[in-house]
Amino acid sequence: MSDSDISRLEKIKARARNFIESGRARKLYTVLLLLLLIWCTCTLFFGIDTCIPGSTAIDFIVLILCGKLVGSFVGAFKIPPLLGMLATGILFNNVDVFKPIAVNCYGQSSRVRSFAFSCLLLRAGLGLKFDVIKKNKALLSKLSVLPCVTEIIIIALLSKPLLNLPWPWAFLLGCVIAGVSPAVVIPGMLSLMERGYGTLAGVPTLLITSATADNIFTIIGFGIAYVVTFPDPEGQHIAMTIFKGPLEVIVGTFIGILAGYMMSFMSQEGPGNLQQWTLFFGGVVAFMGLKSVNFLGAGILAVLVMGTFAAQKWREPCKDAVAEKLQRRWKMILESALFTLTGALVELSYLTGELVGYGLLCLTVGLILRCATAFLSVYWSPLTLREKLFVVASWTPKATVQAAIGSIALDTVRETQPLDPVNESYGITVLCIAVIAIIFTSPLGAGLIAWLGPKYLDHKSPEELLPLRSSPEKEDSEDGRAGSQSLSNHSNGNISNHSNGISINNHSMNDSRNYGLNADDNSDGKNNRDT
Repeated sequence: MSDSDISRLEKIKARARNFIESGRARKLYTVLLLLLLIWCTCTLFFGIDTCIPGSTAIDFIVLILCGKLVGSFVGAFKIPPLLGMLATGILFNNVDVFKPIAVNCYGQSSRVRSFAFSCLLLRAGLGLKFDVIKKNKALLSKLSVLPCVTEIIIIALLSKPLLNLPWPWAFLLGCVIAGVSPAVVIPGMLSLMERGYGTLAGVPTLLITSATADNIFTIIGFGIAYVVTFPDPEGQHIAMTIFKGPLEVIVGTFIGILAGYMMSFMSQEGPGNLQQWTLFFGGVVAFMGLKSVNFLGAGILAVLVMGTFAAQKWREPCKDAVAEKLQRRWKMILESALFTLTGALVELSYLTGELVGYGLLCLTVGLILRCATAFLSVYWSPLTLREKLFVVASWTPKATVQAAIGSIALDTVRETQPLDPVNESYGITVLCIAVIAIIFTSPLGAGLIAWLGPKYLDHKSPEELLPLRSSPEKEDSEDGRAGSQSLSNHSNGNISNHSNGISINNHSMNDSRNYGLNADDNSDGKNNRDT
């Protein structure tokens, strides 16, 4: 062997030795061993036919993991990972080589997406902070409700003539489209806060809380629209159809409070694994159980109320730990499952030029009027003009809610026998408009937040934020990660970020510039500040 070959061989040996000594080899071995044992267990439990290539279980794993990998790849280029996941699902359903995998997943796709939707609802319930809402109920109510209502009405009015949807389907489409995306807004706000932007006025905290409330309002509205769109299947009980909406609200609230009350008696010791799994499966049972008896709206409300009620009863460390664990499950697998399987329902033949053109027209007009309403909602607040414009820009992205509820109507139609082709076409229209909204608005919203945040928000240098990050309150964090209890005295409270899991605790409202979440106490501040 030549000297160059020997040198190359030595480099390879050194890299291999470094790989082994660093612990990465053992970690890879552990993961592969775990996957092998899981496969063997499933094979023994369900039989070999369900765990070989071509089976439904293996196809689900392949589809979801491919979505996760593509999402991670596009995320490296500052593109929202959910777009990569959505594109993966669309690719699998429209390329002949991969289409059998997507087709094989159709039968159980709705159930798997229900798991992801239940996690989303629980996170929304855990994310509500009533202490913040009580102190700023006027501003938060206007920002969470008015833009959403405006967009629902505008999209319904436009989709009726342009997309030929009946009024119930038109308002159902409006409810699907109207929700802002926490998957885009919250990471953007946390990134700005970690760099010191918006920490004095508390604008990121305002938007995090409002985004959660906006989602809850949108999802509840969707549940009501769903009841009107899909009345009693037999079509015989008119009284039941009329009173089903209020009945679902009562049933969902009662079951949610009852389940949340049961959760409040759980042990609150430990790292939160037991609590989060119990809460998660409780949400899945409530949602899928009520959906199976045609009470979808009640199921949505029950899970939201259960998460909110349990969070109010648990101690802060336990609640934060559960929120962190649910966020990890979401980022690990459920986000990919939701967006990839939603994309796998879309066929490119659905996206005709007429549908895409009229759909974009509806979305554009609805988004413009939504932004105008959002500006009016914060116009009389003490925010500066630039901060108000940033709030408007942050209210544009759509993704999570649209993927979660965009396909529910189509699933319902296809599960009903005999299949109604007219209603199926309406369900396809709703799904396609939801996908178009995700594709166009999520990168737009993420870009506007990243671009306008440093320009329009107040700023503290890292040196000024360092003493805040090293304050004793940081010890409240379970794992002590960087940024987990930062900005405690200058951004209206503690922002706990556990892998993007959010917990907002309103402890300090003493800063005279902290008006974003305390507009009532600083009503005169607007006249004294330079816009």
